[in-house]
Amino acid sequence: MKKSLLIAISLLLLTGLTAQVLTCRDIQETTNTNGDSNYKDQTVTVQGVVVAERFWSSSNENYVGYMISDPEGGPWSGLYIFDNRNVPSRGDLVQMNGKVTEYYGFTELTSVSNFQILSSNHPMPPVSVITTDQLTLANGEMWESVFVQVEDVIVTTLPDGDNEFYVNNSTAPCQIDDQCFRPGSFTWPTMTIGQTVARFRGVVDYGRGNSNKPNEFGLNPRDMQDMIFQDNVANSAISIPVINAEFGSLVDVPVNTTRLKPNWYVSSYKAEISFDSSKLLLQGIKTDDSTITPMNPDFTLSASGDKVTIEYLSQEPITSSDNDLPLFYLMFETKDYGEAFININSFRYDNTDILSLFHGKILTKITKKIAHLSIGTDTGSKNTFDPSMNEKINIEYGCKSGPTGINTRAVVRIYDGQGRLVATPVNTNISSSLGIEKISWDGRDTNMRLLPVGLYYCHLELIDRAGSGTLKAVQPIVIKSKLK
Repeated sequence: MKKSLLIAISLLLLTGLTAQVLTCRDIQETTNTNGDSNYKDQTVTVQGVVVAERFWSSSNENYVGYMISDPEGGPWSGLYIFDNRNVPSRGDLVQMNGKVTEYYGFTELTSVSNFQILSSNHPMPPVSVITTDQLTLANGEMWESVFVQVEDVIVTTLPDGDNEFYVNNSTAPCQIDDQCFRPGSFTWPTMTIGQTVARFRGVVDYGRGNSNKPNEFGLNPRDMQDMIFQDNVANSAISIPVINAEFGSLVDVPVNTTRLKPNWYVSSYKAEISFDSSKLLLQGIKTDDSTITPMNPDFTLSASGDKVTIEYLSQEPITSSDNDLPLFYLMFETKDYGEAFININSFRYDNTDILSLFHGKILTKITKKIAHLSIGTDTGSKNTFDPSMNEKINIEYGCKSGPTGINTRAVVRIYDGQGRLVATPVNTNISSSLGIEKISWDGRDTNMRLLPVGLYYCHLELIDRAGSGTLKAVQPIVIKSKLK
């Protein structure tokens, strides 16, 4: 082989290994008068945080995709990924190759390859608060696929046959659309023309018009939490985010509220919050300079250690000029790996029950080379259940997440007390970015027959496809019967 050819091949390989990773803004920001990306028709590598799913139907076929964002948000920070093979979750930091295309003026990344989830559960980028006239054809290009919010808008039309309507808080209205909801699965709450809506939040898309409608940008809420229809305390929303943590660490989990206006005269709140006590230990309640509550509220922990009641009474109105600010923090110590739920069972401002409650969780990744196996039931039992009463037992399994963890082969086998294999409920690759997955086993053998009462052993084997060997773990399971 000629020396020049070897040099050329080496340069090509080096270029491939050091390909530039672009931001959404790199691709979206343009000086072209028609709005086309400077990278149009080029194959690029891009990275961003998933902020929304997007669906639409055509000729009885559902198309899917997702919007990603630069972590800092702002103009030009979003990009739509047309991809019906990979299904990431909100908060995943993803990277992929793809071709930049302009679909009737809407910038997309298509022909996705080399898709990777680099890490998960990142916070959403800061939302950009804009006015409705900023989504006109003349102004909207910089907000294409960006996470935005309009506030205190007037409904100017009602939802039409395409489930689209218009709102206005400026010199021109903007469209509100439902492209982040599965087709046929969603209808808007009842509205009236002239009604004031406190907030619509979501991602911006661009729709090709027809003889009845022009081409236009539209704001797409992602779920009901993105909408606050009436600006009063009853329509407040309380939320807990998803937080990453390390095993044995202390974690401050915010309990967030939407805006609280001074003229609502809110002076107290009461909350009941439950959590997975097998994975979390409550260490207390905390307030600081970032919380709306200036001092620690009272709290009572249940005898079972899985539920806390928080109460606060103030001599002055409790106010917040912005959305999603913390009322207080729950302080937890992580006791085990995996996904630990934190549910808001109830919340009340003064005498008003708040119905928009959004639960959270703590995700504790495995950072050591171990086979993780955790067994328990929804009722709190560690390893005992009665299949004849339709009870199931949860088997959680996993390994260290990351490039070597994802796609590790997991095999879960159930043996009876004499060492005979009776069931293999899991034989698959771990695909979760957390590296941990969970199934519910109904106590049936390979032939779907209920197993008799007795002691069984759950055996986990993890096979590293990269060739670094196997990991194993074993835990007992007891099948019981109802006492007569």
